[in-house]
Amino acid sequence: MSLPEVLRTATFRNAALISGIFGLATLLLFAFIFWQTAGYEGRRIDMFLQYEANALAHEPPARLIGDITAKFAGDLHRTTFATLFATDGKPVAGDLVAVPRGLALDGLPHLVIVDRVAGGDHAVEAVRAVGIKLPDGRLLVVSRSEAGLAELRAVIARALTLGLMPALLFALLAGTFASRRALARVKTINSTIQRIMDGGLHERLPTGNSHDVLDQLAGRVNDMLNEIERLLLEVKGVGDGIAHDVRTPLARLRTRLEGGRRRAADQAALQAVVDQALTDLDQAFAIITSLLRIGEIEGARRRAGFGRVSLKQILHEAAELYLPVAELRDISLEADAPTDHEVFADRDLLFEAVANLVDNAVKFAPSGGQMRLSLWRDGTDPVLRVWDSGAGIPPQEQAATLQRFYRSDRSRHIHGSGLGLSLVAAILRLHGFRLAMHNLERGFAVDVICGPDTRR
Repeated sequence: MSLPEVLRTATFRNAALISGIFGLATLLLFAFIFWQTAGYEGRRIDMFLQYEANALAHEPPARLIGDITAKFAGDLHRTTFATLFATDGKPVAGDLVAVPRGLALDGLPHLVIVDRVAGGDHAVEAVRAVGIKLPDGRLLVVSRSEAGLAELRAVIARALTLGLMPALLFALLAGTFASRRALARVKTINSTIQRIMDGGLHERLPTGNSHDVLDQLAGRVNDMLNEIERLLLEVKGVGDGIAHDVRTPLARLRTRLEGGRRRAADQAALQAVVDQALTDLDQAFAIITSLLRIGEIEGARRRAGFGRVSLKQILHEAAELYLPVAELRDISLEADAPTDHEVFADRDLLFEAVANLVDNAVKFAPSGGQMRLSLWRDGTDPVLRVWDSGAGIPPQEQAATLQRFYRSDRSRHIHGSGLGLSLVAAILRLHGFRLAMHNLERGFAVDVICGPDTRR
């Protein structure tokens, strides 16, 4: 894993951006601290100079020279000093050689350049100075060197700079470390994806326990791969199913046509052969239509037709549609929906799913048996149940009945293509609803649970 590769990662760029923002914010904070500290010290010096100047100005003239010498003699660093000038501008006592040029004699602090005698040597430096004209005409100047304030500013700036650099360096190092970890995970994901592209559909993206964005993304991709694998397994089984269920009516059709061509003695016999051939063709077309219908629904092309749908109305319409068929087999059909429940669904598709379930119940219920369609609410989810007094489906076969062309041994003698429950499952997946089968003490029930699909 090369360093330039790490530097190109989004994690490192984000870390660098955050470091830059942090550095700018820190600089602004440091500038504020510097300004406040230096400003406070400057104001303190100005107040000190004004206080000292006013105190000396109120001293008796005979004691003023002695007080100037005595007051500032203890300043070993010689940063604060006072000078008394005669009326002609010549120094009488103090360190300054001449009255500072441009100094206003208003009793307020000003920044000026002075020429002073320090240890027998002349020194030109910047000072904060207060000038006052005394009542007897003499001039008093109290000043303090700017060197101490400049040194304080330099110390503050150096301390702030030394504090900023390690913080920025730490942020960049943290970004580099996080980038290497993220890049390692991305490389693992890429290698897994490559194995999947090479045909290993059983492979899944690695997930951890951090539940971060990458884990969430990997989880969603794994869900997608599970669905793709399921669909591919179904597609693999479709070929065999088509070969078995479509070939049979076509082979029967060919046999009848050949036999009819040889044996048909008159037009009525030939008409009977053609009628039977049309029946076989209709069966083949029904299988193909059902497959296309399932493909269309699984492609989610019908979501534009969703709206508020009354489950009670669907239940009663399905019962009314299949009541004559049930009566022909001497099966009693009841509809029990004391209250209505509305769901967000495609009305035609949902009715088609319920109708398929009722159709299956009519086929497998025993002659003279019973059927009941009921509607109730289980917690927050409406449940629509189709119950019949038949033998039901063994638990080990219930999941298989949702696959295309699956038909159990006990149902081989019943007319059908094995696509009805597959169509129901496709419609319910489109809606996010669930299908549950129950072998009861008496009869068999299929529930359509019109709520969130918790399995996905």
